Amino acid sequence: MVMPQKHMKPDDIAAPIDIRLVPGAALTVLICFVSPSLPHAHIRCMPWILVAVGTLTVVSCLGFRRIHRTRIAHGLLLASIACWSALPATVVVQQQRDAAQESGWLDFVEGLGTARMSVSLVTDPVERDGPFGSSWFVTADVLAYSNSLTPTPHPARIVISGDYAWAQFAAEDQACFIGKVTTDEASVFVQAVASVEPGDCRQKTVHPGLSGREVVRETLRHQSAQTISYAPELLPGLILGDRSQQSDEIDNAMKVSGLSHLSAVSGAHTSLIAGAATLVFRSLRLPRSVVIVAFLATLMLFVQIVGMQPSIIRAATMGALGAWAVFFGRGSQALPILALSTTILLTVSPELIHEVGFQLSVAATAGIVLAGQPLEAWIRPGFERFLPNFWASMLSSSLAISVTAQLACQPLLLTFIDYVSPYSLLANLLATPLLPCITIPGTLAAALCVIAPSLTQVLLHAVALPATVIGWVATTVTGLPGAALPWPEGPVGSILIVLHWATSAICLLHLLRHQRRSKPAVKMDAPHTIWAGIRQTVEDRVRVVHIVQCAIVTMAVIGHVVAFWPTRSTIDDRWDIIGCDVGQGDMFLLRTGSESAMVIDTGPDPELARQCLEAAKVTQVDLLVITHLHADHVGGLLGISEVAAPQLVIYSTGADPTSRTTATQLGTDAQRIQQPITGIIDHARQDPEHAVQLRWSVLSADSTATNENNASMVMFIEIYRHGGVTTALFTGDIEEDQTARLLTEDRIPQNVDILKLPHHGAKNGGTELLEHTSPSMALIGVGEDNSYGHPHPKIIETLEPTTTIRRTDIHKTFSVTLQHSPAYVALER
Repeated sequence: MVMPQKHMKPDDIAAPIDIRLVPGAALTVLICFVSPSLPHAHIRCMPWILVAVGTLTVVSCLGFRRIHRTRIAHGLLLASIACWSALPATVVVQQQRDAAQESGWLDFVEGLGTARMSVSLVTDPVERDGPFGSSWFVTADVLAYSNSLTPTPHPARIVISGDYAWAQFAAEDQACFIGKVTTDEASVFVQAVASVEPGDCRQKTVHPGLSGREVVRETLRHQSAQTISYAPELLPGLILGDRSQQSDEIDNAMKVSGLSHLSAVSGAHTSLIAGAATLVFRSLRLPRSVVIVAFLATLMLFVQIVGMQPSIIRAATMGALGAWAVFFGRGSQALPILALSTTILLTVSPELIHEVGFQLSVAATAGIVLAGQPLEAWIRPGFERFLPNFWASMLSSSLAISVTAQLACQPLLLTFIDYVSPYSLLANLLATPLLPCITIPGTLAAALCVIAPSLTQVLLHAVALPATVIGWVATTVTGLPGAALPWPEGPVGSILIVLHWATSAICLLHLLRHQRRSKPAVKMDAPHTIWAGIRQTVEDRVRVVHIVQCAIVTMAVIGHVVAFWPTRSTIDDRWDIIGCDVGQGDMFLLRTGSESAMVIDTGPDPELARQCLEAAKVTQVDLLVITHLHADHVGGLLGISEVAAPQLVIYSTGADPTSRTTATQLGTDAQRIQQPITGIIDHARQDPEHAVQLRWSVLSADSTATNENNASMVMFIEIYRHGGVTTALFTGDIEEDQTARLLTEDRIPQNVDILKLPHHGAKNGGTELLEHTSPSMALIGVGEDNSYGHPHPKIIETLEPTTTIRRTDIHKTFSVTLQHSPAYVALER
């Protein structure tokens, strides 16, 4: 007798998603995330609250089951599971907070104290250009602090900013230094105020030489350096997550193109390595128990070689739990495995929730797990119409994974970058399929690089070609127009993020419903017309909730289009001077011809510098002036070169050791100015359409200044235009003491027409220069809502009675059009 199989689902309907562990993971994430900002008393109460709620929901669940309220009982059961799942992590958080309170660490951080610290580095130091030169940043765990070197038997992770001495260290090294807490937030920032020494402060011993992991990484760097094109820079990162060999250019290209995750080893790399190892073990016909042990051993070895990075820890834990589930016949649904691994990791180490790498890794995996398969099933039939099944399946899978991962991560990415990459999806479709060709043989090369360098060279040269293609894709995409679109600030940006999440949730819901909708066995032809069919569909399926969903999706689409649609440049074609809105920094253009200009400083961002030149329709840069080597004046240099290679580059710098020309990518032909010089740019005869002559003079370029601001090149420019002359003074970031010296030496002229205010209008620029020059117009390059308080109200108050002020934080990119001296301004937004 054959029993009916009504409970079995048709083959074309996807299995339901198991969400039983998701509420517990979500509650664990929430508790770990908010706990640093909660009072100590609240943290102590949280475990008892979870126990009480968990017990109450269990009792209530039993009561509702007796009265056959199944849905309510299931909801209460999920709430109970969530409370009990989050309880271990909450207890760990409480114990850590108690330990931190007892050691005095919390009071020390809250008081922004200064103390001697013994730390163990978690990451390699990373160089960053700032407004006042280069600094090195590194994340570290505090082992002991204070003069008595009080131990910290609790998580005490800090972000250290220091000078170039930190460049000698690497992850897992120990260091001893004196630091001052500068910010007490979710991340504790500490500024090194004295020289750093290697080793543990408590033992007075120098940390031993390179660890085994660092030996492998250093050897792989050396071996990769002998390959071709972009491979020497990319291979260490693509194989072991070591980005130390990436130049600023390729590092920026990988970020802007959305490919930086490829050089930060994560779940994809772990899956490829573990999958390849499992295939080898299974090919040897080993017993399943041996295969699972070998699989776990491979994961542990790979994590040890790469390092304990958050994404690797998450991926390895999830892989181990998945293998366990398959081995013991518990199924392999990825969502409950992701939820369980997240809960376990945060129970062991709650501070992981504040690691950006961990957040992005979990978000990307969740996006792929929830929406990857439904999206792939939805778009694959479209590809199968014009592609063979194999290629249609591969393309649809790659597209689904890239789209879902990017949509899930984008809101998190916007918390630490202020732009979106419209070409990142295309870049990932082209580059991601090459990753298996690099990761598997590359990891084998890393394992053999110390003992078999010749074989390593063969393997590395074999993977150099796909690595070069990835580098080419990154640099090509970065050079496309609008490669990095700035995300709107303020309420507009927040509303777009909310619409993004809402639209993603709506699309996911419909994809899941489409995947679980059974297909009719027989297709019936309806006798009605197309419009009648549409009307019938609307009457049958459209509800108020559908109208609301359509409205949300429509608002999201329109909002994104309006925010990122390229607008036509509104700069007047008659412009003579342009103040470029490059954020907190300086960039000014002085016209020398119809399509040529003199550029003074470049701002901090290459993309914004490039956009300003393109908006002004400048195709030739006669002279590029870098007033000094702070990043907010020289950081956008590459953007200038992308549009037009400057015919002459001059710069000034002082005796500040943190300002180095190698960090600014100044070419060898750039001329350092150390004394007053003059020059003329005259295209009047060759370009009668815009007949202008510029005479420029360097009044000061103090190469002995220990303050890089005071090393700024001060330029006096005479613009001969329309039969008259307009005078302009550009002052870089000189401060009040340097200004006083120049005025005493009678090196600054009186009564100029246009003055570029020193140091973005900061108070330390002083008012003496303003009174001496009495400008008709003042130009200020300054970022909106900047943290420095530029420009200072006293400076503005001194100028306002007699001076027209143009500032990029209020007027954005503006243009000045000259007639006769004095100048007048035509403001363009």
